[in-house]
Amino acid sequence: MKLSRLSDYKKANPRGKLEVLDNVYLDTKENLAAYNIPQAASTELGNVITGYLNIVERWENPHTCTPEVCQELKDYEKATDQVVVDWLIRYVMTNPFVSPAARVGMGLPAEMRKKPVPVPIPEQKVYAEISLKTSGQVEFRIFHTPQSKRVGKPAGTSGCEFCYGVGENLRPEECPYHEIVTKSIFTKVFDSEAYDVPHTARFRWFNSKGEFGPWSTAYRFTPQPEM
Repeated sequence: MKLSRLSDYKKANPRGKLEVLDNVYLDTKENLAAYNIPQAASTELGNVITGYLNIVERWENPHTCTPEVCQELKDYEKATDQVVVDWLIRYVMTNPFVSPAARVGMGLPAEMRKKPVPVPIPEQKVYAEISLKTSGQVEFRIFHTPQSKRVGKPAGTSGCEFCYGVGENLRPEECPYHEIVTKSIFTKVFDSEAYDVPHTARFRWFNSKGEFGPWSTAYRFTPQPEM
């Protein structure tokens, strides 16, 4: 058994726990000096394994698996699970003498926690399609590649800033209305005074750190009146 996270030890079944414990115990016992682990610490882990194995074997045997044995198993795990996790953290996971490869060989994660993946600054422009409906409804569909018409945000982005205003080919700073949108398809309803009046819309992606990508080209749209 291999643990993807150290906390998974508590969720494992008894045999899975014993497999992890045996691997750790055998590897560390053979490398006490190299890993700078005291003999007393190794003995402590060995005693936990011995007591646990005794109960698990009786629990697995249909002739000896009684309600009392089941309760004994639960009590033993309750008493030792955190002890084992603390032991692993102290003597293996945060031990500078134990390499990540050695930890993986014992069935443990390479590191205590996965290293955070840096959030990239959006580099792609937003591509959009605009559909004019009646009664001032305008549907916006945004993409991250011009080739694909599948709507969606590029990896690492949280949403899109959308700006618009009355006029043609407006620059972003000339657009009086700026909104944040997190959906790839959204609809805005414009009032009657906007009907048949050309508008400009622009878009840009942003990430979870509030960093923005480049603005899109200008998109022209004209809200339509009721039929």
